[in-house]
Order: sequence, then C-alpha cells, then structure tokens
Amino acid sequence: MTQRQRFKEFRRNYNNYKVTKINYSSTDISSFDLSQQDIKQLNKFFPKGIVCFDVETTGLSPLMHEIIEIAGIKVHGHKVEFFSELIKPNITIPDKTIKIHGITNEAVKDADSAKIVIPQFLDFIRGHSLVAHNAKFDVGFLVNYMHHKKLEIFFSEIYCSCKLARQVIKSENHKLSTLCEFLEISLENHHRALDDSVATIKVFARSLAELTGERHLKKGYLFNLKDFANKEMLLPKKIEGLKEYVDEQKVVDIKYRGGSMKGQYRPIRPLSFLPLPEGNVLYAHCLTSDLYKSFKLTKIADFRETANKEYDQGEQS
Repeated sequence: MTQRQRFKEFRRNYNNYKVTKINYSSTDISSFDLSQQDIKQLNKFFPKGIVCFDVETTGLSPLMHEIIEIAGIKVHGHKVEFFSELIKPNITIPDKTIKIHGITNEAVKDADSAKIVIPQFLDFIRGHSLVAHNAKFDVGFLVNYMHHKKLEIFFSEIYCSCKLARQVIKSENHKLSTLCEFLEISLENHHRALDDSVATIKVFARSLAELTGERHLKKGYLFNLKDFANKEMLLPKKIEGLKEYVDEQKVVDIKYRGGSMKGQYRPIRPLSFLPLPEGNVLYAHCLTSDLYKSFKLTKIADFRETANKEYDQGEQS
C-alpha cells in the first residue's frame, strides 16, 4: 500500500468514526493532494512553517461551548504533517449542532478529553504561524481553553484565510465552500475539521499566489496568540442572561454605549460571545443596519426581550 493509499484509508476510517485520531506525516505531498505550487507559495511566505487548523464545537460561542474535534495540517519545507482528533466534551452535543457537522455523542464517547488532546495539539502548532477560515472563532475556542486551564499562551502569528481571500479573490461570497467551488478545490466532508483544514490551506495558498509581495501579507493578518495573555475570559454577570438568546440565536434588544444609536435599544440576532485581544465581544447581526457587528461586552448597558414583534424568533439569518 502506498503512502497516499494508506492516508486515504486513515481518512476514510476517521470519517466513519472507526478511529478517533489521525497523527500522520510524510514528505510525499501527493498523499494530501497538495500541489507543488501550493507548497511553493506557503514556503515563500512562511519559511519557518505554517499550520492551518479548524475546530468543530458544541456551539458557536467560545465563551460558552466546547471543542469536539480539532485538526491541523502543518507545512514546513516539503514535509507535511496532520493532526486530527475527536474530543469527548463535558456536555451533550445539541441536535441542532449535530445537523451541521454530523458528529454525534456516540461518535465521541470513546474519544480522549480536551485535557489530553489540546496540549498535544499545542505541541503540534508551537513555533509556527497559524491560519484558519474565520479564524477569530477557531482561535477563540483555543485560547479560551488555554486561559481556563492556565496553559502557556505562546507567540504565534494568526492569519485568516477568509480575510485574505476577500482582498484578492472575486467570488460570490467568501464562505469556505463557495471559495472551494470557485477555485475548483475538493471539499468532500465540509464541517469536519480535517477536511476543512486541508481545503483552507489550499484556499490560503491560492490567495498568497495573488499577492504582489510579502508586505501585502498583512491583508490576512489578525493578531498574535500572545496578545491574549492575561486577558479576562469571563462574561460580565449583568449580561449572563444573554446566554439563552445567543444559544438559540433569538432576537433581543440591547442598549449599547456607543455607535450611532448610543444609549438606545436596538434589535440584534446574537451569534457568538467571542474573546478578542481588545476585549470580549458579542458578535451579532444588527437588524437596524443589516450589518454583522462586534459589540464590546463592557459597553452593553442593558438588554430586553425584543419590542418589535415583526422579527420571527425562529428564523435564522
């Protein structure tokens, strides 16, 4: 059996939940369907190596939910390594989340806990730049766990493949699935961490190919993992009641000390509590402006059940 065949068997067994982990490396890049051109671009901009990673979770909020799968692909020179593991969470995976990624409670019952898996993953990524698609969410889950378990938050530059693609790729939108279709990149098991990691590094490599120089790499830069050191990762008590609205993505009115509607109630559909280096935020769809915005938690003065009954509480935007 060739390396390529062996790796494909690993992936098949993993996707069928016959195994809970993949740790694999090779200098045969054909095993991973990466092109020489992709490798060339990644090494050009990241000569010290880069890791593209993805997480699947019990929900959308790093400050509320848990990681149930984490995967990464590391490229350093012509060596390619994979890390992919399911994680047994401390809570039940909700049915609405299972419908997205297909990872059931049965699938993770024999998996290792985050206490075992996350430190192994941190060893895998240490010393390398990181990239993810909509990286604020993936990084948020990782740093929240590191913070609460008092793990070292080390130096690592974070890049977002979605942010960079918006600058250089003219597709209908910049969802991972749309970009893969536009760039003719295979994405067989969308919303599984390993497949999304592989697809993301290909999208990122194609985006890098569109840059005219290394100084333009900042178009995809977000922040450094180290920026989260000594940051508070708790929800203020006064807004803990928002958890229910976030969990169900139900419309709620918030009074915000800032912006064009300062001090007034505005209807939002809350999506996620996110940790960011500049402070924790509520990421939400503002229904007044029809824009997706980040509201600093420290500036949310009050919230109430929406006064505008025209919004369908069951409708997801």
